[in-house]
Amino acid sequence: KMPLNLSTKQTHFNDNLTEITSRLKGVVRRHNGGFLAFCPSHGDKKGRSLAVSIGRENQVLMHCFAGCSIHEITAAIDLNPADLFPHKDNVLRYEKKARGGFSAWQMLHVLRGDLIRLQVVVNDLKKIDALPLDDRDFVAEIILRLNDGLTYLEGSK
Repeated sequence: KMPLNLSTKQTHFNDNLTEITSRLKGVVRRHNGGFLAFCPSHGDKKGRSLAVSIGRENQVLMHCFAGCSIHEITAAIDLNPADLFPHKDNVLRYEKKARGGFSAWQMLHVLRGDLIRLQVVVNDLKKIDALPLDDRDFVAEIILRLNDGLTYLEGSK
């Protein structure tokens, strides 16, 4: 696919845009690089009320000035709204983004705080003899190992 040059608003054809415009009637190029066409949903005959262009993420944008929804427009040309997006981007692009708004550095500090609180709880349980010796040793070992890992990761930021 050729990239979209947003600085000059010049549209380079991509596979989706070519496919979609081939399904429309009366397609004319606009001065801004987009297209106008007869809306297939409400059967334009005189005026072209469907604007078609490429978005920043290389998705095909469609707007009917008569008010037809994107679902009505795509259904009228045997497509669905997902077909307006580049195929390679549909699945993998967004899965790898972090779900929270926290950086790795912030998460490390939260984990370090959790480890300190865990150590306090373990010490309190030891004082009242509510934690068997094997469990105390195991928890202490885990805390040390996690703390060493956090120290290592913080050093590599």
